[in-house]
Amino acid sequence: MKKITFTILCISFLLSTAFAQKGIDFRQTYPGGGKLLMYLDSGAKNVYYWNVYPNQPNTYFSYLPDVNNLSLQINFRKNIKVPNFRYTILLDNKPFVVNKSIDETQLNEVDRGEDDLFRATGLGSFPIKNKVVTVLVYDIENPADIDKSVFYGKPIPKAKIKNIARRFKSGEGVEYDWITDPKEKTNLILTENDDELTIYKDRSDIDYIYEIVINDKKTQKTIFASTVWNYGGIFDETRKPSPYVATDKSIFKKSGDYEVVIRPKIKWDGYRNSDISQKEIENYATRYTLSVTLENESYSKKDLIIYGLIICVIFGAIGGASFTYIKKKNAKKLLEQYKEKEIVTLQLNSVRSQLNPHFLFNALAGIQNLMNKNEIDNANKYLSKFARITRNVLNNTDLISLAQEKT
Repeated sequence: MKKITFTILCISFLLSTAFAQKGIDFRQTYPGGGKLLMYLDSGAKNVYYWNVYPNQPNTYFSYLPDVNNLSLQINFRKNIKVPNFRYTILLDNKPFVVNKSIDETQLNEVDRGEDDLFRATGLGSFPIKNKVVTVLVYDIENPADIDKSVFYGKPIPKAKIKNIARRFKSGEGVEYDWITDPKEKTNLILTENDDELTIYKDRSDIDYIYEIVINDKKTQKTIFASTVWNYGGIFDETRKPSPYVATDKSIFKKSGDYEVVIRPKIKWDGYRNSDISQKEIENYATRYTLSVTLENESYSKKDLIIYGLIICVIFGAIGGASFTYIKKKNAKKLLEQYKEKEIVTLQLNSVRSQLNPHFLFNALAGIQNLMNKNEIDNANKYLSKFARITRNVLNNTDLISLAQEKT
């Protein structure tokens, strides 16, 4: 055991010496979670530290995509019993240091300007690019209470939905209907016998950082969100249980399209030296559309009022359009009748303009003939009628009464 401990110390010393020889300047300091501080090389950027998750108490996740080297320091308040503490370091999930105690003689006092002084010592320096460093710290008097700090230098894998299961009641209890390898848009029919929907994703070593969100695409409202992944149901290619989230069918109030989003729950904003764009953040998200059809869909009182108002508006619009159409049609008909009357009037005027000269000469010739025959009474009577007709024509009268016609 002493040989193993000595070997580990030698390796840590050699690593620290190697970094010093390369001239690594660990100037940037960040909280590492729990009792840890992390020191990063001066060229580090996009440091997303101290992400915590309700489903993983005492776990601190730091995403370091653009960091090359990491140095760790553990800190204790002066009143803490340091000999009671142990730590384990995993490199890419493989043991590097296991249950190592802390040598109090190596602690240095650190004054942070607070009421309590701290004592600190280094745990070593590590290359972090495309690697994962995990540190576990616990008190032997309370071994179940472990602080876990994960420093993740690999690209975070994009999640994928592996299966969707619809649970429904049957005569034998409950059964499942499976949708394997769902597409980006999947049709889903939920019956009155269905009571639960289960979504499985592919397994990773950091499942706990992912959140799943279901949004109503019509209202843009979130109807479900969770970071609690359970394991079981189906197994992956390595015979390990797959992570899943189960939700009650009742979250789907109406038929329509719902978006399922799985993404890392990381605080992207508010960090210094962070220049990640919204497009880059979106690259971490996985999106699926569930086109949900609810059988026996029920409607709330509010929905019925809204639908009633919509129907009234539709019928009102149809009635208004019909009234406008009939009004325009009648106006068009009246216009056509007026135009027809105008045409008849023009035709009569045209005939009148052609007939009047001929009629005038014939009438005058007839009167002249009566006068030559010395039929003075007939000539006067004829002349009187001719004068009345001429007066009517000059007055532009198209129609005369029967009484006038007889006289």
